[in-house]
Amino acid sequence: MQKDGPARATLWKVRILKGILMALALQLGVGTVTSAAPPLSPPRPNAFGTAQEALYPQEWLTYGENNFRNPVHPALETDPEWFKRGVQWDFKGFGALPLNGPPLSGSTSVTAYTIGMPVGVSVVKGRVIIGDDNGYTYALEAKTGKLLWSHYGWNMTMSNPLVWKDRVFVSTGNPYFNYQNVVRFLRGKQTVRGPGLNTLYALDLNTGKTIWKANARGEMMATGVIIPPVLWEPTGDGHMNGYLLDSGQRIAHVDIRSFDSMSSLLSAYDRIYLGVSNPSRFLSFSPRTKSVRWSRTFPKVYSTGMGDCTPAFSGYTVVSETTIRSGKDKAPLRNLVFALNAQTGKTIWEVPLSAGDIPPSMKTATPLIHQGIVYATSPVSREIVALRIKTGQRIWSAKLHSLSRTAGAVVGDHLIVPTSAGTIEVFDRMTGHLLKENAVGGSFGPTTPVVVGGTVYLSNLYGHVLAIPLSKLLP
Repeated sequence: MQKDGPARATLWKVRILKGILMALALQLGVGTVTSAAPPLSPPRPNAFGTAQEALYPQEWLTYGENNFRNPVHPALETDPEWFKRGVQWDFKGFGALPLNGPPLSGSTSVTAYTIGMPVGVSVVKGRVIIGDDNGYTYALEAKTGKLLWSHYGWNMTMSNPLVWKDRVFVSTGNPYFNYQNVVRFLRGKQTVRGPGLNTLYALDLNTGKTIWKANARGEMMATGVIIPPVLWEPTGDGHMNGYLLDSGQRIAHVDIRSFDSMSSLLSAYDRIYLGVSNPSRFLSFSPRTKSVRWSRTFPKVYSTGMGDCTPAFSGYTVVSETTIRSGKDKAPLRNLVFALNAQTGKTIWEVPLSAGDIPPSMKTATPLIHQGIVYATSPVSREIVALRIKTGQRIWSAKLHSLSRTAGAVVGDHLIVPTSAGTIEVFDRMTGHLLKENAVGGSFGPTTPVVVGGTVYLSNLYGHVLAIPLSKLLP
């Protein structure tokens, strides 16, 4: 949640009390504890106290922490000076490459699928938690970047780790098809994406030890959503699964016909929203009735464009993006940003962005919403736009110097956008004027920057987690 009224501590106490009361009312059982894969180093004792933990968000229930997809928490006047100034560190995961060096085999895609930290960090209770495509999940001290624990998950981790109470939830999977499923996909039949061990883990926040784990037939690359007492997770075999947070018991296994690629779930008003592929649709799912409430299709959708984008939400409007065919030979694709009525699925507006060539890997970018404005980027054409959420009217558009698979984060009057070239471009959020370009190195994937106090936390496809003082990035 974005907080500008009550004090931070009061808000988190209310949230925690609500969670405890709900858990007691439902009288859920606790699952069997299983052994975790050996960490890279033994868990460190907690090096910071509750006062430091209270400076940070206390839970992370959805991708990007909130439905606006803008996880920004400015410092309060009473916060410690070091917290307001921001911290700087660089954590290198297993196999990380130098930020000033070349990618593996000369390919950013190869690097991303081997050691990359693609979708961004979760920052909770003084910890930075991140998964990587090497199969590891790391918990780091947010102030220093020191490793607290690591966990090995036997498959790629492309999800945002979710945090509820003292548990971290991590889902794994990969984007591949075996030959049989390639044939089924080409024939338009229901298929299974993600061979291998696809697992949802519940880990102890303090030690990284596995509390429970649940396997699925298809990949679980997308970030699920926590609606206590259940975690909902889409799968590569075309299902929506529901798991009890305490025990891992699967209480729902609903056939939604299409597979989810990287469209992380959005929860609002007793509904879950997501994009799916094969067939390509945008869905509203009811966790109460365990059924699809409405489904929207769009013409000319290309590949997994609909199933790659994570939607954002404000009021009664859900906003997402897909990739469609443009009909042009030299610029065959374009991104389409659209807004739907969350209750009915009726189109409010559609805004096609500039046409361009086929980009590598993911072909859409997660939009963000701030104060009635939608910010969206196009991996196809490198266009970035600001649109009015009520009408879709363009406020401004600009051209990124390099493609981006994220709309970035709004901090005050600035929009900060990481790019595939390893830069962070800073725009005036109201005019679209480029104010500053910061060279960081490596390459940024669909990572959403997290701003807490005076620090920006990002993950990099070269296998790094970075903490950068906000003051160093802004003009």
